[in-house]
Amino acid sequence: MYMVFTNKGGSMADIYQYSDYRAFLRDWFKEQKSSKPNFSHQYLASKAGIGSSGFVLHVMKGERNLTKSVLLKIARAMGLSANQTDYFEDLVSFCQAKTQSEKDFYFSKIAAARKSLSVKNLDDQQYEFYSRWYNSVLREIITIVKDSRPEALAKLLIPKIAPSEAKKGFRVMEKLGIIKKEKGGYAQTEAFIEGGGPVRNIAVINYQKEMLRVALEAWDRFKETEISASTLTLCMSEELVEKIKEETREFKKRLFQIVADEQKAPERVYHININFFPVSKAVKEGREV
Repeated sequence: MYMVFTNKGGSMADIYQYSDYRAFLRDWFKEQKSSKPNFSHQYLASKAGIGSSGFVLHVMKGERNLTKSVLLKIARAMGLSANQTDYFEDLVSFCQAKTQSEKDFYFSKIAAARKSLSVKNLDDQQYEFYSRWYNSVLREIITIVKDSRPEALAKLLIPKIAPSEAKKGFRVMEKLGIIKKEKGGYAQTEAFIEGGGPVRNIAVINYQKEMLRVALEAWDRFKETEISASTLTLCMSEELVEKIKEETREFKKRLFQIVADEQKAPERVYHININFFPVSKAVKEGREV
């Protein structure tokens, strides 16, 4: 494992293994506390030149954010090197980004820094898996074909992809452990997978956007009998919104079960998009909220 050291010689949690700066701060603090029982949030704040003794604790809990000037003070107090401080700053920017494009930008910097140091991190593979719409399709289609070589499968996808893209996708999935090599091709290790976590969440959003693009193009690629679409526009309370979200989650579970229980051999890979979003501002008692 790649290790770094404090200015007092003690080992420090490997910052390059983190995609969440708050988790890194919590683990680093726990490590310091275990070797120095008197170490405290107040001591760290004092060493960093921060007036509020409880500020760092609030940051760790997600109750406060870090500004650039404060994160530099904390990085110096922690004994981070210049490169580690740059990485820490990118972590903070990634976690506190308000838009998807900002998150993508800073995660690309995080992944590049890890790659340059040959640091292996599962988050990078998960991000790459969900950032390509066709990876999930490849993973499904290997269950219904005899020849699951990347070259053969690339031709079956709609729209088609290059064999090199299929090969790269299989490498990513192998590293994630969600497929395995078998004689003549590949096989799934799990029947179903779901995304989650801060890194996967931003990649899943990109994946959803890509699939919406593919769905839009489907109207020109398939016969009307091959696709199905339904749209509703309704007024409802915020309380009912939560109920409908729960209903969609339950519906997805039922779909999983229906597919799992099917007795006939699968013949084709399908994608189902479920989108639920507001198309107006909130209004209460006839006034805009």
